[in-house]
Amino acid sequence: MIVLFIKARLENVAKISLPLGHTYNLTVKDSTGEDTREGVTVTSTHEEELPGSKGSANFALKWVRDSKHVAYLNVKEIEKELKNKSKQKITGCYTANDDGNFVGLVAFECRGLDVIGWQPEDGFIVESTSGARFEDVDLSEKEWMDYDEKLGESIGIYDLEYKLEGVKV
Repeated sequence: MIVLFIKARLENVAKISLPLGHTYNLTVKDSTGEDTREGVTVTSTHEEELPGSKGSANFALKWVRDSKHVAYLNVKEIEKELKNKSKQKITGCYTANDDGNFVGLVAFECRGLDVIGWQPEDGFIVESTSGARFEDVDLSEKEWMDYDEKLGESIGIYDLEYKLEGVKV
């Protein structure tokens, strides 16, 4: 599994999450070669049949047109804490208690390809410390600010960073 971890600095934000079925914008690489594809969009709600198999995947491709092997990826959304051998925190959401630390949001099960990049976009759900909810938040600029009427103060997400790491579960 390749896990997408994020880290950010939060101001009056209690929680950042992504809805189930979110579309991820990824860069993938052939696990046995140098070929890469940017701008690959994947979601857990899309299913495609794998040729020559009874299985399906959320995304599939052939790196070489005449190849008999299909590379594929499945999105594994995390609804409760995922236990892993490296003991990294993988909870599916980022909270105020995680401020400044990497936390896993989603996992990708890959065969024949590796996820090597992610481009944050819109779709994030942000909850403020007052309980106000902001939906479809765009983090493509790696920061976001707004005003929380309930709290009477500004809220924000700053210095968003990510890393992708292979994790054994």
